[in-house]
Amino acid sequence: MKYTLFFKRKTSWKTTLLCKSVILIVFLLVIILFRGFWLQSIYVHLVPEPNINVADAILVEGWAGDEEVQFAADLFKRGFGKYIFTTGYKIGRFTECYKSDNYAEVAKEQISKMGIKDYKIIPITQSERGTYNEAVASRFLFEKYNINSVLIVTPNWHMLRTYLTYKKVFAGKSIIFYLAPVEAEMCRVDNWWKNHDGLEYLFSGCLKLIYYWYKGYI
Repeated sequence: MKYTLFFKRKTSWKTTLLCKSVILIVFLLVIILFRGFWLQSIYVHLVPEPNINVADAILVEGWAGDEEVQFAADLFKRGFGKYIFTTGYKIGRFTECYKSDNYAEVAKEQISKMGIKDYKIIPITQSERGTYNEAVASRFLFEKYNINSVLIVTPNWHMLRTYLTYKKVFAGKSIIFYLAPVEAEMCRVDNWWKNHDGLEYLFSGCLKLIYYWYKGYI
């Protein structure tokens, strides 16, 4: 058997332990030196770019938070939609803090206080939690109001799953979805891996994407 520095030969070439160690060290160095690049690449692949256009309606996921609701109202006032659809399921905790018992109605109340007429705000209440159930619940109302294009407002880390789910539920329908993601302070392209919230948002979102793909929701 003959040996070289990195290989040994018997009947075929095989790497030595030294060679394997060197390859591993080089690989780890590349990861460390270029971590900013590949960490930002993960974000780019999981968070769609904004695609804000005038649509028949604006859809805001009511559970998301005040910033998203405010952004949806601002877009409406700027003429990006004829209606605002709010979505949401039953509020699990702190129901005594709200007049309504589901997020869709709560979001409607918030938007109404911003000077938008009630008949322009349509809540989509859902009996079960989940983005897929939300999309299914929206079909009847979209048809009722003759909606052919929708501008989706939701947190940036949630946008990909929302978009893919609605696209799947409305497959075969001539409806266009535009995207207006709201950037979360702790989940930006340059900082998502530096804090607990950003890591939780993207990694849990990734796992849910896999689950939705497995269930056939996207």
